[in-house]
Amino acid sequence: MLPFIPGSKRTAYICVFLKALVTLSSAILVTPRLRLLESNVCRSHYQTFNSTAIDYFTNNVAEELCKIEPVQVDLAYLLGWNFFFQNVPTLIIGFAYSILSERIDRKVLLLITVSSNTLAQLYFYSICFFYDTFALRLIWATSLFDLIGGGKIVFDSLTLAIIAETVPASSLSTTLYYLTAFLTAIRMIGVSGGSYLIGTGIWLPIALGCTILTGTIPTALLLPGGKYTPISHSEEDDDSECQPEDCAIPIQALKAPDPSSSVPASPTSIPNTFLPQLRSTSTLQAYFHLLRTSISSLTPYILPLCIFLIHELAMGIRDIAEQWMSTRYTVPLQKIGYILAGQTLFSAAILGLLPTMGSKVSKATSTAGRDKDFLILKASIVLSASGAVLIALAPSIPFLLCGLAVFASAVGFHDALIAVVTRGLSNPNSGSSGISNGDTSVARLYMTISIIEVAGNMANGPLWAAVYRLALTTGTKIGMATPFLVSGMIFAGVGALVWGLSSRRSDRAGF
Repeated sequence: MLPFIPGSKRTAYICVFLKALVTLSSAILVTPRLRLLESNVCRSHYQTFNSTAIDYFTNNVAEELCKIEPVQVDLAYLLGWNFFFQNVPTLIIGFAYSILSERIDRKVLLLITVSSNTLAQLYFYSICFFYDTFALRLIWATSLFDLIGGGKIVFDSLTLAIIAETVPASSLSTTLYYLTAFLTAIRMIGVSGGSYLIGTGIWLPIALGCTILTGTIPTALLLPGGKYTPISHSEEDDDSECQPEDCAIPIQALKAPDPSSSVPASPTSIPNTFLPQLRSTSTLQAYFHLLRTSISSLTPYILPLCIFLIHELAMGIRDIAEQWMSTRYTVPLQKIGYILAGQTLFSAAILGLLPTMGSKVSKATSTAGRDKDFLILKASIVLSASGAVLIALAPSIPFLLCGLAVFASAVGFHDALIAVVTRGLSNPNSGSSGISNGDTSVARLYMTISIIEVAGNMANGPLWAAVYRLALTTGTKIGMATPFLVSGMIFAGVGALVWGLSSRRSDRAGF
């Protein structure tokens, strides 16, 4: 049972439930979404070149006929540029949201984010449903909804920041591991469920996923109102297991509304406080001042931020993995969905055991805190690079499963790197190299990391679509291995940076 800062347990559980709903919804939609887009692209292709391949009653094309190069290349670029446009709004308003989150009730921001995300998905599937009326490329305009709410990245950053503030600093990394394991298990259920439901019709899992996503709106309303204020050192936890060199200061805590207040924190009172607070921080001068000071305070973290960016580029292989496996091994997307669900379950099991394994390794090797996190980082990156190469060279499905198992074992990298950066963020002995509590907040740092990863995701879409096209045009087995071989080389580069970062052992030296 994880310890919570007094009065924050309910807030933490609501945020976890919110993340579970979003994860389950997106997981259910993974395979149906890809199959729906593939079907639409395939239908469009055969309408031009061979209309007899289109079934008269269903107006669809058999899936095995959709694995040809022209269809797969068009699908890859459609998805790639969709990923690109999907991340543009976060770069535009993401940092502004991180600043507003320090001055405006995050409940309001979360409500805006989940509402705009729900509308965006409804728009996306409306375009796909009325394929005879709208051009399929109009799905790229889905990102316009994220100009209002910031999209999933802003949602993840806000919920992660709130959760990080509800547990003692000494339990942060363990909390993140358990949270990721829980969400990974949820994802496995969603992916396998969505793949299974495709057999009954492609629109049934899509309707289910959108319905679950709509449930995030009333769930966000359950969050308590109130402002987020820094807590004093006297309010920190006094966990005996937390050593000075291992502890990070909890940056902010959720302060519950004063029960004696004449204005209760309820959804009806939100509009009365939102606009004045927004106006007080909306001048260009104030915004650019905050931008300059934030960039200056984050300068010592260039190396770990570069690691986040390059690691995200390597992980971009996931964008085409399902499509690549289905094409290379001529397997229906439904079966690939089951394979990926099994990989996700394996990852969840590893993540659930990671805190226990980490503790045992720490005792055996006399490592703790920062050293333990670096041990996880190194092991994860080695497994990622090895798994990518094994997948690339797998001649058949059984060998592919072995490669996926190795790749799935590479868990904990993101959470361990978050923990490393958070320790440096609030290390009082970091001198001028670290970020003190007065310089920035955990929300702003997490948002900066998210924006860095968004930049990587923007490049990932067109980049991996081009790599996939190159693999298809070669027409050889070695050529088809290109995407995962490229990913493996990028992971190797990340490993070199991680080893360089770990060599800076002194906390006083910052990063």
